[in-house]
Formats: sequence, structure tokens, C-alpha cells
Amino acid sequence: MRKTIVPKPLKDVYENWHFAPAVVANGMIYCSGIIGTSPDGASPGEEALKGASATLKEAEEAPIAALQAVRDPEAQFATAFEALGAILKEAGAAMTDLVEITTYHVDISQHMESFMRVKDRYILEPYPAWTAIGVSELIVPGGLMEIRAIAMAPV
Repeated sequence: MRKTIVPKPLKDVYENWHFAPAVVANGMIYCSGIIGTSPDGASPGEEALKGASATLKEAEEAPIAALQAVRDPEAQFATAFEALGAILKEAGAAMTDLVEITTYHVDISQHMESFMRVKDRYILEPYPAWTAIGVSELIVPGGLMEIRAIAMAPV
């Protein structure tokens, strides 16, 4: 059994870029990589970061070409985790259902300390497996981190 997960705010991404934000198969949720973006690279602000649906709501209201990496590194990381949480929620899961994450980092040594502060707000015990990989660039200009995840699907 396979089910494609496309939260409404990411419908344009699905249709224009031809990939699913997540796919549920064989009891697992496979999440595509996500970067913390917002319209014009502005920080989504405290209100948007308090709820994943608010973060994706901003993305829904902006044309896909206007979405840019959030300029503030910690806000960019938090925005990515909020979006991941929203995608998991759409699949009926939560961050606590994560079994593995892979993060791709531009300037990994420069941003790892702030990334860890943000990650530790979202990823709690029992911790998933995690691999961090340094890369030269990401698909979204200004992107500093992309997170890809696998979670258990609800039964």
C-alpha cells in the first residue's frame, strides 16, 4: 500500500516540481528534503514558528518563485522543522514517530552549534538515528540546511 502526502500549502510544489512531500509505504513515512523557506526570505516570526500549520500557511499564500531560504540561520532551521512537523501531521504522525533523519548542511562547522540548539527543541527522546552531511550548496539559494526524514506511520 502506498499513499502520497501533499499538504494543501505544498500542492504547487507537488505539481510544479513533480515530487511528493512525503509517501507512506509499508508502515513508514518517507519525507522529502525540506529547507526553511518563507516569502522573500523574511523570518516567519514567532507566530508562524509556534505552529507548523502557520508556517505552511505562509508558503501557501506566496507564489512558489517568491519562496526563499529564511535569512536568519536559526529561524531557517526552525522553519524547516515546523514544516516537517506539518507534513508528518498530515500523514497522521508526529515528530516523536521519527526513526531516522538526514540533514544536509552548507558551512556545517559554522552553523552546527545553532542547528543543534534548534534541533533539540524539536527532536526529543527517544532520539531517531541521525546523519549530518556537509554539502557545497542546496537547491534553494541561501539554504543552509535541508532535512530528510523517515517516520513510523500510525497503525
